[in-house]
Amino acid sequence: MPYRVLGPDDPALAALDEALRAHPEWETSLTIVPWAEYRDRLMQTLGAPEAPYHAVFVPGHVWVPELADAGLLAALDPILDRLPELVDRYQPDDVLPSLARESRFRGAQYMLPFFSDGHLLFCRADAAAPGSDQAVPLIAPGEIAGLAARAHRPPERYGLALKAHPSEILLDWLPYLWSEGGDVLDEDGRPAFAGPAGVRALEAYCALRRYCPSDTDQYGNAEIAALLRQGRVGIAATWGGQAAAIMLAPDAAGAAYRVGTFPQPWNGTWGIAIPANLPPAAQEGMLAVLLQAAGPETDRAVTRAAGSPVRRSSYSPAELAKYPWLAAQYEMVKRARTLPIHPRVGAFLGALYAAVHDAFTGKATPREALAAAESAVRRAMQGG
Repeated sequence: MPYRVLGPDDPALAALDEALRAHPEWETSLTIVPWAEYRDRLMQTLGAPEAPYHAVFVPGHVWVPELADAGLLAALDPILDRLPELVDRYQPDDVLPSLARESRFRGAQYMLPFFSDGHLLFCRADAAAPGSDQAVPLIAPGEIAGLAARAHRPPERYGLALKAHPSEILLDWLPYLWSEGGDVLDEDGRPAFAGPAGVRALEAYCALRRYCPSDTDQYGNAEIAALLRQGRVGIAATWGGQAAAIMLAPDAAGAAYRVGTFPQPWNGTWGIAIPANLPPAAQEGMLAVLLQAAGPETDRAVTRAAGSPVRRSSYSPAELAKYPWLAAQYEMVKRARTLPIHPRVGAFLGALYAAVHDAFTGKATPREALAAAESAVRRAMQGG
């Protein structure tokens, strides 16, 4: 039977599309949806009487707990048990353990990891980054202002660009929160971002705007990548999944940058999940295709297309020597933190994104913005 896969507009999905097109006998097509529309299309698929797509991309720890807790994703373990030969060919033990963990919730596996998206720092080689004698520079959030000031030569070159669009800013800010000792939730699952550590972190983040282009509050992946390809920014953080486009484009200024990461970067792992609202035969048939399509060869294609593979074998010495950002990507994966693993995270993240953006754009002080978000998060955690 023909199978359909739904995914967001991300460079890594070109690797899956290539694999599917190379095997027409799998009868599987990929539908790409703009990121701004993806969540709505995903929820329409998972909420239909029968899913119109047989597989969907999901950002691991960010959405898997919510969707699995709601019964919207199929647990893969019993299906995998019926496909032992394909599982062996897929080589699950090759997937990096920290990324594989994002596939699981309450002991069950819900997705096949496909690409990661974590913080890499691109710093101009002439900006004398701290730790520049290390193979992979580690740049603490507290060092960003000094680097930005040193490189700031507007309008030809800005010291810094922040991915501060309303849909991106929370994740851009997280390393600053963590560096101050704060977190999103505490060990008891209560909001932990509005205390002194959170306020200090948000004040420091907002103060960085002086080194940025004036419209950095609207910057997402495309805007950051464009500045880096043009060599027009001293330092910027973006996702490892953008690295190939930044460093390998024929007209890119990628050689002007060294690639490092934060001591505590954020990472999210995107994988392919099976909707629960499908007949068992369709679930098994779709997963059989995916086990063949998402193997080691496709993972190396993810490196070429995006920059952020999920398998150990894709970080071999030969691969590390081939791609100038891959060592930093590997270090990022080993150091990365995640958002709290909690089924209500998806219900409250919007309030926290909005609060950080309000502070950044001067609509509220950091203290006021975080206090308002704390109240909204408490209500969401209580289901209100």
